[in-house]
Amino acid sequence: MSNSPNPNLPGGSQDKPSDRLSGTGADVGKPDAGKNSSQASDRLSEELSLTKFNQPQEKDQATFTFKDGQIPKFQIRKGEFLHEKTELSLTEIKPFVDDLIKKTTRRDEDKLTESQRQELAESRKNLQTSARPDDAVLHSLHLASLFAHLGYIEEARQATELSLGIDPDNIKGIELFKELERMHPHDITLSAKQMGTPLLSKSNLRKRIKNLTGGRVIVVGDLLLDELLEGKPERISREAPVLILEHVDTEYALGGAANTANNVAHLGGTCHAIGVCGKDSYAQKMAKIFEQSGITFDLVTDAERPTTVKTRILSKAHSFKQQILRLDRISHEAISQSIEKELIEKIEKSSAGYHAIILSDYRGGTMTDGLIKACRQLSQKTKIALIVDAQDHFERFQNVTLITPNQPDCEKACGFTISDSASLKEAGNELMLLTGAEALLITRGGHGMALFQRGQEPFELPVFNREEVFDVTGAGDTVVATMALAMVTGASYIEAMALGNLAAGIVVKKAGTATTSQTEMSEALDQINLPE
Repeated sequence: MSNSPNPNLPGGSQDKPSDRLSGTGADVGKPDAGKNSSQASDRLSEELSLTKFNQPQEKDQATFTFKDGQIPKFQIRKGEFLHEKTELSLTEIKPFVDDLIKKTTRRDEDKLTESQRQELAESRKNLQTSARPDDAVLHSLHLASLFAHLGYIEEARQATELSLGIDPDNIKGIELFKELERMHPHDITLSAKQMGTPLLSKSNLRKRIKNLTGGRVIVVGDLLLDELLEGKPERISREAPVLILEHVDTEYALGGAANTANNVAHLGGTCHAIGVCGKDSYAQKMAKIFEQSGITFDLVTDAERPTTVKTRILSKAHSFKQQILRLDRISHEAISQSIEKELIEKIEKSSAGYHAIILSDYRGGTMTDGLIKACRQLSQKTKIALIVDAQDHFERFQNVTLITPNQPDCEKACGFTISDSASLKEAGNELMLLTGAEALLITRGGHGMALFQRGQEPFELPVFNREEVFDVTGAGDTVVATMALAMVTGASYIEAMALGNLAAGIVVKKAGTATTSQTEMSEALDQINLPE
């Protein structure tokens, strides 16, 4: 066999196709890769077939000629050994193992933790010292999984390709390859520039979940009450072309800032809620739910405005509920100076012994400049964390600990669409400059989350729950509540972000404004793809 270079592959052979093992395939990194799982499966089953090839004549070595980023596809001359399946020898495999180790050794590995470097070194050693081809498959897949956990996605692909080059029918290899196909640069867990960040692990996150109980948080803002009116459809009205519902049930749930407080309490934290209510029966209903949820509260009564209530009228046919109409009772007028003063007094009086204040702005008039200023001064004086969940006018919230807008609100504030990593980074940096915040979390729906910190590169995290989304109502409240508790009980920003991601992935499976618990979070944590 000739040793002259193959123009299509560094170090490859120029022998005729009939005299060598050849490989072709579709690019892994195409944007539309993995769109249709059944198509991907069919393509994989067709391409991953290895049959007997002519043995090399000059050297006891076969040649894998697939390129980086391609799925291994093996072909031979038609009619040759069609019914035999070739098992490669360790001698044939070793050059490709050595080449993989060389190509996937990165310069920035010194930024990993000591345990991460040790695990990488051990995994590489196991692959290089494999006693059998089957062992090489096993160790290359373990290395691929480790690369994926670290965010080294291209390296993970290469290790997976090696395993499939040895055993094209390996189920784990095929599944991992398809999973890596779905990982594109815009929603990758980590990027190369983020490898200095400690690896997220299940063991550490379990500890953080247990620690949530020690958090004490005050929630200040627009307290809402969700009213659910359920009716059974009867007929179309003669008065107008509308559906007549016969009332079946009425339920009440905490919403807005009150839902944030409810999330804190259900996660095991201690919560005190402060806000404005009207002089009406809804204020009494809200107070009752606070008491039932173990939330202490200060409701400042303003006779000039209603208690904010969002009434949803639902039609129930069999087990299916359809929202027909929503009616909001709300005043968008800013609270008066006297009400503002009373709220500030409540906050200052209640702050002793608490670790964080969450400002929850639902544009219901509570979040005045005077209130924000008082909370900022209190935060600076007592070193209590000040965390903001707002929808607009972010410039009002100067020098806070953390602010957590969603992507549409960020786009509106910045004046451009976030369409890729570059525009995401631009938007994050712009809002960091605008607010002077210590950290900024942009929640991006199905694209996950992006964390910005002073003096550090952005950190992107995909959603842990990609499939089971039923209702996103109140998910932002869950994120900010979880992050606040995590941060004040010892978690890093990135760990708090991961827990917020995990908690939000649970509540979107539930109808309406919902909460989760430490038990549910621990169970969900066991199901996600993170190292132990």
